[in-house]
Amino acid sequence: MKIQPSDYMKKCLRICFDAQVASMLDTYACIVTFEKGTHVIRVGEVVSSFYFIIYGIVRGYYIDDEGHEVTKCFEAENCFFGSECYRTNQSASFYVECLEECKCLRLPYSLVKKLISLDQQVGNYIQNLYLEEAGKIETIKRRTRDLLLMTAEERYISFCKDYPSLQRRVQLRYIASYIGIQPASMSRIRKKLKNQI
Repeated sequence: MKIQPSDYMKKCLRICFDAQVASMLDTYACIVTFEKGTHVIRVGEVVSSFYFIIYGIVRGYYIDDEGHEVTKCFEAENCFFGSECYRTNQSASFYVECLEECKCLRLPYSLVKKLISLDQQVGNYIQNLYLEEAGKIETIKRRTRDLLLMTAEERYISFCKDYPSLQRRVQLRYIASYIGIQPASMSRIRKKLKNQI
């Protein structure tokens, strides 16, 4: 039996809703699978959907003036991505790439707006997404401070605490990019701290 989008919403997000909301979800939301290496979002694109990750990992990144990729963030199972354009009403300012095969629930912004007006619980959940986004802004501020004040080893330890399940799933070069060091330094640090983390 095919699992419907509403089934994933109920199971993964642990929220309940009535038959009307379930019907809307099953009509307008969909399950999509992206191959590893797929760019779901590109700079300059107008994004029109949230994505909820059922399984897999994505990374958000910028390309600097010298053409280097700078990793902004990682998202994995039970997390959303694609909210920037919903919040800002502008085109995407960074890329989102699948680091593994990713199965996602795609929720069009237009559907989300309808659901907010129809169901208070769904509306509250969406509002909590904004609060989480504010929390991520705090994480970005802390990361900026860490890049300025912490040693490379301390930054790696901090990454492992922030993303305990990702350190073995994400390539070293992306972790290095995220914490602001060269991949060769990343290998040395990881080897040195192998038994401590």
